[in-house]
Amino acid sequence: MKKLIKNLSWTKGVIIVLLAVIVLGSYYYFSKGSLPFQKDAVTVKVEKTKEGETVVKMEDTNSSKIEREFPTDMSEDEVMDAIHKMSHQKVRADKKWGAIPLTPERVNRLMQVVRDNYAQYKGSNVYIDILTRWSNGDFSRVDHDHNQVWELQGGTIGAAEGIASVEEEQEFIEEHFNVVQ
Repeated sequence: MKKLIKNLSWTKGVIIVLLAVIVLGSYYYFSKGSLPFQKDAVTVKVEKTKEGETVVKMEDTNSSKIEREFPTDMSEDEVMDAIHKMSHQKVRADKKWGAIPLTPERVNRLMQVVRDNYAQYKGSNVYIDILTRWSNGDFSRVDHDHNQVWELQGGTIGAAEGIASVEEEQEFIEEHFNVVQ
């Protein structure tokens, strides 16, 4: 009987530890958008434009996985979600759920996916407009881009309230992605 009680106590302890790991992992995932081991590897450069504006530029270290991440048969909801999550690094908002690196490789791939599915997606024109601006390095409307897609998704919490400063963007990148030199 003592052995049974001892085994039950041990089992309860294991269950409590597992539940704690699940709860903490879930909290981290939903607050950060990924688990630490899931962070995408990117390189980051801070550069000056011809106009003298400071901008943050990211590139993927493993662009071969982007085709798997963004297959040509993506649903429209998945395209909206990707654009929405990419915009998070460049906007100010009270709540941001999820993060995908906003890199030229991802923008170009999403542009191809939207073109391939143009007739099937209701918001094709919106996505092409946003992605074309982004592919040209124009993020002057990124807060509006975020909110436009966010509204198409039925968003109620987390509207963009402006464009992030270079420092805010760098902080977001360091928090959500694996920055390599």
